[in-house]
Amino acid sequence: MALVTSNEASSSSFTHQPKNFDVFLSFRGEDTRLGFTGHLYNALRQHGIHTFIDDNLPRGERISTQLLKTIESSTISIIVFSENYASSSWCLDELAKIIECKKNNQLVRPVFYKVDPSEVRNQKGKFGEALAKHEEKFKDDKKVQKWREALHEAASISGWHYNNSCTEFKFIQGIIEEISNSKLNRMPLFVAKYPVGINSRIEAIKLLLNIESNDVRIVGMYGPGGIGKTTIAKAIYNNFFDNFEGSSFVENVKDKSGTFDGIIELQETLLFDILGDRHLKVGNISRGTNVIIERLCCKRILLILDDVDKADQIERLIGKCDWFASRSRIIITTRDKHLLATLGKAHSIYEVEVTKLDDHEALELFSLHAFHRNKPEEDYSKLTNQVICYAKGLPLALVIIGADLCGRSEMEWESALDKYKRILDKDIQKILQISYEGLDENERDIFLDIACFFQGCNKNYVVDISNACNCYPVIGIQKLIDKCLVTIDQFNTLWMHDLLQQMGREIVRQESPKNPGERSRLWCYKDALDILTQNTSCGRLEYLPNGLRLLDWPGFPSSSLPSDFCPTQLVALKMSGSRIEKPFMQIFPCQSLTYVNFGDCEFIRKLPDLSMTPNVKELDLRSCKNLVEVHDSIGGLDKLEVLNLANCKKLRILPSCIMMKSLTTFILSDCSSLKKFPNISQEMKSIQDLALDGTSICELPPSFGNLIGLKSLRLGNHLGVVHIPGSIYKLQHLERLVVKGDVIFSKDVEINRQPLCNSYEGFSKFFSELFINDSNVVTLPESISRCKRLKSLSIENCNELQEIPRLPQSVTNIEALDCDSLDSSSLRKLFLQFGEILGLPPNIPCLSVGSNMLMGPQSSDRISHEAKPFFSEYEFNVPGNEIPNWFNHQSVRNFVSFWIGPKFPTIALCLAFGKEDACCHFYYQVEITVNGRKRLFERTHNRGMRSDHLSFSCRPQNSLQKQFQDLNLVHVECICPPPPLHISGIFHDSYEGIQPDGSNFSLDQPDLGIDSSNGDGFDSGSSQLAHPSVNDDSDFNLYPLWKKLGTILMKICQICQV
Repeated sequence: MALVTSNEASSSSFTHQPKNFDVFLSFRGEDTRLGFTGHLYNALRQHGIHTFIDDNLPRGERISTQLLKTIESSTISIIVFSENYASSSWCLDELAKIIECKKNNQLVRPVFYKVDPSEVRNQKGKFGEALAKHEEKFKDDKKVQKWREALHEAASISGWHYNNSCTEFKFIQGIIEEISNSKLNRMPLFVAKYPVGINSRIEAIKLLLNIESNDVRIVGMYGPGGIGKTTIAKAIYNNFFDNFEGSSFVENVKDKSGTFDGIIELQETLLFDILGDRHLKVGNISRGTNVIIERLCCKRILLILDDVDKADQIERLIGKCDWFASRSRIIITTRDKHLLATLGKAHSIYEVEVTKLDDHEALELFSLHAFHRNKPEEDYSKLTNQVICYAKGLPLALVIIGADLCGRSEMEWESALDKYKRILDKDIQKILQISYEGLDENERDIFLDIACFFQGCNKNYVVDISNACNCYPVIGIQKLIDKCLVTIDQFNTLWMHDLLQQMGREIVRQESPKNPGERSRLWCYKDALDILTQNTSCGRLEYLPNGLRLLDWPGFPSSSLPSDFCPTQLVALKMSGSRIEKPFMQIFPCQSLTYVNFGDCEFIRKLPDLSMTPNVKELDLRSCKNLVEVHDSIGGLDKLEVLNLANCKKLRILPSCIMMKSLTTFILSDCSSLKKFPNISQEMKSIQDLALDGTSICELPPSFGNLIGLKSLRLGNHLGVVHIPGSIYKLQHLERLVVKGDVIFSKDVEINRQPLCNSYEGFSKFFSELFINDSNVVTLPESISRCKRLKSLSIENCNELQEIPRLPQSVTNIEALDCDSLDSSSLRKLFLQFGEILGLPPNIPCLSVGSNMLMGPQSSDRISHEAKPFFSEYEFNVPGNEIPNWFNHQSVRNFVSFWIGPKFPTIALCLAFGKEDACCHFYYQVEITVNGRKRLFERTHNRGMRSDHLSFSCRPQNSLQKQFQDLNLVHVECICPPPPLHISGIFHDSYEGIQPDGSNFSLDQPDLGIDSSNGDGFDSGSSQLAHPSVNDDSDFNLYPLWKKLGTILMKICQICQV
């Protein structure tokens, strides 16, 4: 394994620093200690206001450092100006410090006890006399001038004036009421019992707020219910409210805005929070909005509006958002992303999505609630993994379920988990359902359809079906996305959180808990079959509703559909793996039919005339092993976009001519009996993907060049050489070429035992991906270095390949798997090129393991700035078992650790796989742990390999920094662990660490070997070496691979930029 590094910034922790005292009292002891100030102090204490009074401090000429710190750590300072206050230099030093703290947003309030405020402000009377004496005594004009300025500023602050117009008791009660309000408004908020993951999520928001900037900024936080928006907003409030002249956290805006009285209450709460006046009433909503604008427009404020769902809620509270004082900050949390687009452009507006917890954060949060510690008890680890998988990072679910299971037995856990999978917890349901209840009827229908039927489906497919149901899906789905109920990935696939899906299905179940037949939707096969067959004597299907829009029945058991089934509004017919023989008999003609899937239907022999179904977009008959003929009418379907006939082994007859205007994808892979490709009668601009690999087609027609829109072409077979016509050079948009076996291009261009000719450049310059499989090619031409767009080169099972020339700088992915004849010179060139990409010096083959290497500045230009979490930016997979010498952290186990500086580097990784038996697949994932916090570095599947292989990969600094932005980087551990039990797909529960298919062995062995070097400013740590390290000046270090299936060599390299 190997890591290469270059540095950037670290992130900091966000925790509120509480004040030591609520109030600091500054007073002249001989005037008021035993009277007014003593009574004020006792009253403050009785009301729970933590107050500092300097009863027993030793007096001297200079105020103590400790007292200055006490002033700084107080929330409010009260200055009691009395007749002899200015005669004390100690009091005046206190006053100067208090005014200094005022500039840092400390609240300062003066009390004028039996003195006139103007005398204090203008230094008249006793105050003027005292300062004149100070000038004579200290001979320090600057010091006394500082006192004069402090007196003038303090006396200009609104405060309390006592002149015997009422009793001292009543006067003090008025002070207590105002201080109580001020203290309440400057108290931090309770965030959460266990605020796991908070720091990492407010980092991005901190950057957007940019507290030091002079502009007004509005930050919108959006995300689904239960994701933690309110919790994060409270943490942000606690961290920053002291930096503003006023602050307010307005909670539950949506709920409280339901009535006029509720809106007025919100307005008055906002005014009280910032102004501290409980008696200020606004009367009505319109007046309240204007009062807020007029009274707050000159104050630098922090305002958080929590849980807003309509634009008018914002407007009634703060108008048009165009009046705020400079350096104010407004944060809005919402479940509706679109709401933020309605705020206008008066100020800088930023959006940030609140994301779910990762697996490690989820495990910690759940464990704290379930076990009162940050990891699960050993006996509950598997059950805990089930909860983590179920909750999918939703904090709400983790907290509720953790508290519910706390202290319960394993049997109770198992029973509860079974129940959760069937019926959503009522408290989770209640919170999640709030978003659903905010939808209109049309949007609710679309949401429930997706929850019940269309999770993981292509958006266009869902739109077509929903249109047939008059649901207006284009705007409806977008609104679901805006409200964070649905997401769309890069493949245009619709997804929703599993708990939202369960919530939707629970809503449908509640329509009739005991009788599925009375529910609006059926998604369970057993429920649907019971209802369709409940009135038949033999339990067989005799009826289907003719009003169906979607019929999705994989494995349909009958040879035909019911005789009276004549759907006229059917949009999608999906019956893969069925026993049906003539599925189109009852269906056609059907103008609305758009999607057809009869894949794996072994009894279908002929695709009939479909000219009466002109709106079909997708036709899937893959793996219909007895399909022989496709009717000519298919070639003229103008709306057809996807035609998939892959693996139809007996297919021999296609339409004689293809002229489908909309066709984008045509798949004929592994149709081994197919010998002739149809004529292309006219130019086809829409076609993008054509797969002819594994067919018996050995010659393509001259009209092949009419496929002018083609971007991806797969061709070739094991039977003989495929001849390509010269018209292929018209394919100017071709980006991906997959060649299987030997292919001869016209104009003497071929891939065989001879080098590719330079004329190959006629269209190779357009490639970004080139795949050559199972070919007898011996060498690639030098001209490939001029393919400036080439990004990926994959050569597999080319046993006679001996040489790969230098590749263009654009290449980021290279695979040369099972190319056993590839010489060491070519491998050396690839290693050098990998080093160049990382910015290593050109003499790296001569560097020893112990050498200190720094990353060159050119690396930042070559490594992409686009972060791709969990996927490497650069990947090389080549034959061999010799790792380059410049990987300086080594281990023959699955674990290595080292130290780095405060900034995260770019990391390169190298793993060596060794084996001696049959072809083997490897699945592995690598995790990085920084200061005990674990993140996924890479997850990879290496396809079948028959020999030793090296795997190189690289993750850029910005990708890793994004993952670890909440951590101050010190100690790093890199491990290939057993994949988490809940990871699906290729990472099955039985896999441990890095392992081949079919075997189960753990790499968690006790010995560790590390050989590391120290770069400038970086400590790579130390370790007791369990294996001898190799430290020589040769190009490569050769470790003997363990003679057992699936053995592994890992080395790690850290190269850091100063």
